[in-house]
Amino acid sequence: MGEEQANGEAMAGRATWSRSAERSGTFGLTWEGWAVPEFVLTHTQEWLDHFALQGYRASPLAAGVEGAIYDLGSDLIAKVWRARRQGELELMQHFYADVAKAGLPFMTPEILTVEQIDGVSVTYERKLPGKPLQHRLAFDDREVEPVAARCVIDVLQALSSAPATEAMRRLQVLDEKQPLWTGADTFQDALTNLLSRRVARFGDVIRTRLGDFDRRYESLRRRLQALARCPDTVIHGDLVPENILVDERARPVAVLDFGFLTTAGDPRLDAAIAASVLNMYGPYAPAITEALTAQAAQDLGYPVDVLLIYQATYAVATANAFTCDGSDGHFAWCINQLRRSDIGDALSM
Repeated sequence: MGEEQANGEAMAGRATWSRSAERSGTFGLTWEGWAVPEFVLTHTQEWLDHFALQGYRASPLAAGVEGAIYDLGSDLIAKVWRARRQGELELMQHFYADVAKAGLPFMTPEILTVEQIDGVSVTYERKLPGKPLQHRLAFDDREVEPVAARCVIDVLQALSSAPATEAMRRLQVLDEKQPLWTGADTFQDALTNLLSRRVARFGDVIRTRLGDFDRRYESLRRRLQALARCPDTVIHGDLVPENILVDERARPVAVLDFGFLTTAGDPRLDAAIAASVLNMYGPYAPAITEALTAQAAQDLGYPVDVLLIYQATYAVATANAFTCDGSDGHFAWCINQLRRSDIGDALSM
């Protein structure tokens, strides 16, 4: 991999720091001008020394709320995980192998080895090429340039061709302690059960910001259960622009950072999420979401109302993904999604 590609991957990680900081408000320290969790600062030299003893010329590559990534050279990276257990990562290793078998037109991560070092999980993975699609976008964009929108649609279409596997159904999502599909025979049942658990934990917090939440939530449950079913495929669940790596013509060459909401299920959920998170916080975000939702409906053949129902589902499920008390930017964004008039119409409010 050339220097430009390596730098592209590094910037993917740095963009993730910025997005995570904006969502969660948990970052206050900096490294080379970027917000970094304390976990990275207190462990960086220790891990650089460790990898040097293994014969690698390691350098810090990226960091996020789950840990730190190091460039080991020779198209190899190491991820030091803050809390992931070895069993979880071995399951993710199987999951990535299943995705690779689907023959997608872009690269996806591959975990080569999972190790435990002094009680900390470390994975060794191949480095992915390209630069984040985020480089083609700006916070104050009035609209998404066609080539960027086309890139997102192409990724969604490709992922929808990867059939669901048992490893996908065994994955946990968010901070859940059990697989999403536990006790469910259908994806709609799995999602409804997830919403029930999230509302039981965080419903009171959501109600303080959304007075008619219970009415919206009950309508959402009914509409979700009534959706026409389609074949289950892989769902990435977090197709923000930082997680799509592209070439100089904005064609997707790699997709990374599976895990936040990755599972098996209805590919229309992935399209709904991607349309709403391409520009989350910019001044023209609502218009961009509306336009990309319409394009996904047209190009992929997904009914608009289904996408809107899934956007509401995402907002309820992830509202408290970063803080329990709703003090972060992502929570506020989710509340605003649930207040959208088009989502209200889809829920028959």
